[in-house]
Amino acid sequence: MQQLQNPSSSESESSVLKIQSWLVEQIADVLSLDPTTIDVKQPLTRYGLDSIDAVTLVGDLEDWLDLELPSTLLWDYPSIEKASAYMVEEFDVAVD
Repeated sequence: MQQLQNPSSSESESSVLKIQSWLVEQIADVLSLDPTTIDVKQPLTRYGLDSIDAVTLVGDLEDWLDLELPSTLLWDYPSIEKASAYMVEEFDVAVD
């Protein structure tokens, strides 16, 4: 699971990459896409993610990280890259 702490730069980068990987897998599953076709820098709307899927995904992410996140996370930070960086920076998320 995750730990709340002040992660070092390398821990932060590792956590961002782990969250990105988790999001890619979940989005690929929800949208029936090949995970290798998902670019973390592209807006999620490009892949057809709608508001219901986004809110559900944020709920799953909250469960995975044991953290309360804004339900609008994926609209406020519309790419996997931006959302992952936001979570690590704002919530000091460190993923093991």
